[in-house]
Amino acid sequence: NSMDMSSSKLIKFTKHAHTTASKTIPKYSSKYSRKDFNQWQHVTLLCVMIKAKQKWEEFPDLLANMPYVCEAIGLEKIPHFTTLNKFFLRMKNKVILILILMTAGRFSGLASIDATGLDRRHNSKHYVKRCKITIKSMKLTLLIDTKEMKIIGIHCTATRKHDTQIILPLVKKTRQKIKQLCGDKGYDSKEVRKPLKCEGTRVIVPYREFTQKQKYWNSLMNKKDYHQRSKSECVNSVIKRCYKDFLSSHDWVNQHKEAALLCLVYNIDRDVKKNLVFIRGFLRS
Repeated sequence: NSMDMSSSKLIKFTKHAHTTASKTIPKYSSKYSRKDFNQWQHVTLLCVMIKAKQKWEEFPDLLANMPYVCEAIGLEKIPHFTTLNKFFLRMKNKVILILILMTAGRFSGLASIDATGLDRRHNSKHYVKRCKITIKSMKLTLLIDTKEMKIIGIHCTATRKHDTQIILPLVKKTRQKIKQLCGDKGYDSKEVRKPLKCEGTRVIVPYREFTQKQKYWNSLMNKKDYHQRSKSECVNSVIKRCYKDFLSSHDWVNQHKEAALLCLVYNIDRDVKKNLVFIRGFLRS
């Protein structure tokens, strides 16, 4: 068993994922559905599969040995791995993004932004050659609530797009009022600072030091506030260590969905662990 978690934690994770799905998406995709399984179960099973670090073909066998997990979501029979895979292919990316926002909870207004890379070289060499894939990794940019340590926005690109071209569309897409935004020097640009300041956002991004004036401005920066940026690096590290640091899907659309699912699993896991810490502290007191 590749899971490094107790069954009770996995059951809590499963219930939380199922509850989130039931509050966000319809139970069935159509009134003509066969109703063997519902969308809430499918979303939950996808999250559990990522949490358990399982492959498509291996996951049903593991699920057959977890009756309590099946019972938690009302699963009467084990779906074939192709059933889950077909649901994943049909699933809209915007649905996963809505689920991420649902699990993010109430936004504190304090945010941080940073990017990381997810390996795409796990595809077959034949596919990579045929599709002329030259960039071997996907750039995943995450907008983090630094108070709650939750992901509130994501941006994926397989091109060499600069950070300054990503930050404004990402902030706009989240539709959240950001009071303070931290980032590294890669986001330093007049075209970035001015629109954010007009929106009332305090931008904590170091200047690239070409002149003495920019060095002086950097010396005035509040180091404690800027240190909040390290929480973005922490979230990136948790996702790649606890789940996976590569994408197994072939085409870009499904790779985007796979990356978004990683972020969804992180947010759900964060909620579960936070609740467990609260319960333990309550019992000790």
